Amino acid sequence: MKKINVLCAMRNSRVVEGLRRRLDERCLFRAVGSGDAALACASRVTPDVLVVDAVLPRLDGVGVVERMQCILGEKRMPVVVGGSVLSFSDEAFRRLGAQYLASVPWNEAQLHDILNSIIRQMDTRIEWAHAKEGSLCAQEMLRQMGMNEKLSGFTYLAWAAAIAAMQEERLSAVRDKLYVPVAERFGTTPQSVERLIRHAVERTADTVGAQGIYTFFGNTIDPMRGKPTNAQILAMLAERVRISS
Repeated sequence: MKKINVLCAMRNSRVVEGLRRRLDERCLFRAVGSGDAALACASRVTPDVLVVDAVLPRLDGVGVVERMQCILGEKRMPVVVGGSVLSFSDEAFRRLGAQYLASVPWNEAQLHDILNSIIRQMDTRIEWAHAKEGSLCAQEMLRQMGMNEKLSGFTYLAWAAAIAAMQEERLSAVRDKLYVPVAERFGTTPQSVERLIRHAVERTADTVGAQGIYTFFGNTIDPMRGKPTNAQILAMLAERVRISS
């Protein structure tokens, strides 16, 4: 599972230490006490989440967000949680695209709840642009295996395998964590994705044989083994994509 980088720029050391204890192993938590230190950290490792106090030494929180936008350029900005005591700071944070606002003095429990909500969303988010290369790799493998690229299941299978290659834990719940996002991306239903992948696998097995499919992926053949299930071919294809990337 990809670690989520959380950068916290605030002066309240008590809240910082409380968050450090509360956030789980999904997070890489870093904390700084000034605006220029926040920018220095962000220039080395782009944070996924930025918690920033409006009032900071040497550069205020609004200035941090403004300059970070310039530094990152075309890169994705972090999710911003802005904290302030004045309405004009809230307005400035909103203007810069801050997704969350919190009152200062910071409430540790409230801030923890906000961060947990963000982390849950990030756990299910798919970076489709990053998955594209894996999808192209999977498509080429499927062609080599003998699957007809004109079948809708060919495309669905390639994208699902690319996602699983990036986030292996999705294979534990294929329908919810693979069919559902692929269906949403292509404007169809999870049931249709599952059915069309199954059709593509069966057509390929009829053409090259179940043994041909398993041999392509380097698996030892069991004479009693039948056609691979959707989950089996997804796991085998995702592993090949992961190794190739």
